[in-house]
Amino acid sequence: MRRRGIVLVAVLVVTALLTMIAAGVMFRMRAEVAASAGQRRGEQAYESAISGLHYAMAVLQDSATDSEIWYDNPDIFQNQLVADDGANTWYFTIYGDDPTTQETVRYGVTDEAGKLNINTASQEAWAALENLTGEQVDCLLDYLDADSETRSEGAEQEYYDGLDTPYIIPNGPLATVEELFLVKGFTAAEVYGEDANFNGILDPNEDDGDDRFPPDNRDGRLNPGLRAIATVFTSERNVDKKGRPRIDINRGALPRDLGLPDRTRQFIEVYRAEGNAFKHPSELLEMRYRPKQQHKDYPGVQPGSWVESGVGAEELPTVMDRLTAGSSRGPRRVVGLVNANTARAEVLATLPGLDANLAQEIVDVRGGLDAETKATVAWLYTQNLLDADEFKMVAPHVTARGFQFSVRCVGFGVPCGRYRVLEAVLDLAGRTPRIAYLRDITRLGMPFALDPELVERIR
Repeated sequence: MRRRGIVLVAVLVVTALLTMIAAGVMFRMRAEVAASAGQRRGEQAYESAISGLHYAMAVLQDSATDSEIWYDNPDIFQNQLVADDGANTWYFTIYGDDPTTQETVRYGVTDEAGKLNINTASQEAWAALENLTGEQVDCLLDYLDADSETRSEGAEQEYYDGLDTPYIIPNGPLATVEELFLVKGFTAAEVYGEDANFNGILDPNEDDGDDRFPPDNRDGRLNPGLRAIATVFTSERNVDKKGRPRIDINRGALPRDLGLPDRTRQFIEVYRAEGNAFKHPSELLEMRYRPKQQHKDYPGVQPGSWVESGVGAEELPTVMDRLTAGSSRGPRRVVGLVNANTARAEVLATLPGLDANLAQEIVDVRGGLDAETKATVAWLYTQNLLDADEFKMVAPHVTARGFQFSVRCVGFGVPCGRYRVLEAVLDLAGRTPRIAYLRDITRLGMPFALDPELVERIR
């Protein structure tokens, strides 16, 4: 009997051990299944966000010049259905910053041409920004320029060699805005400001004034940092609004179908025949010239007598659309122009001839103009915002269109709540649209709460 009791106990112990092993195996299997399902839902959220990027690209291909469609349009960018897999319904939402408010989300994309191009901006442009010091500006320009001469407050390779972890600076253009972190004096406070989750909304933790991240000054205003006003992506082909190569007024014969008066063609040819060259087509606005010699093709032009270009408010839109100066033959890319139709006032104020008041007036006026008027930058003159001399100063630095757009897109599932947030730059300047920049910013958290009505409807 005693031996039978020992055997029974042994059997029970073995049975318990086997049960525990089986339970452990089942638990692990369930954990693996749950992890696999979670990973699958994460990938579904990612693909939903990618779908949003391609959707935005399609919208921009058709409507890049019409900001009313892509700037703030919740009907096409908020809670857009991607798929229903039976367990969850998948959506994407595209959103961006809104400089006019810090309380609500803007559902749309952002024109990169409305920003200052880091790689082409002048020292005067950087100095016009309130939040940068002279040292930061000098260090940035030293980082970008090709020489090894250190500006008064700057830093060249010698400084970076002396760091605990030295690195070689490119002495050339930046590839991303985030590369500013490699420049002496630039920190997250300058580059990212107070907007810790990149949603453009002043959240409570971004205005609490404590020592925790993100740093903020508790002034009731959201500082979005340089990322909201600076870019490295802006460029465009040197073509008119119909896609035709612009006519170079410094070379070759001028076609007669330009839509400009004969006197303008005559003026350009006389001016050029005497060894002169135009730096920019805007010079033609209200331009006068006194020829030094007789021109057999134009007997009415007398040496020493003033001739006028014939370009005023009526002709200027055609001049700015069809003509260029000093370019090589055929289309080429022009880098770093600021879109006068979309730039913030603080960006416009960095341009030659503009100050904060005039920049704000430009922003206020453009909101009431139609798309045809804003098709070229001539409206800055025709709407009496700038006189001829002021226009000629700013015209070489501005454009009326954008080809690169930044997009922030969150893909999410209901009711599971899984989400992924992507940030991208879409480039439409080439023959084939492309994603020029892409990164996953999910780690920053959900940028805003899901629409309660949407969640309730799905449930």
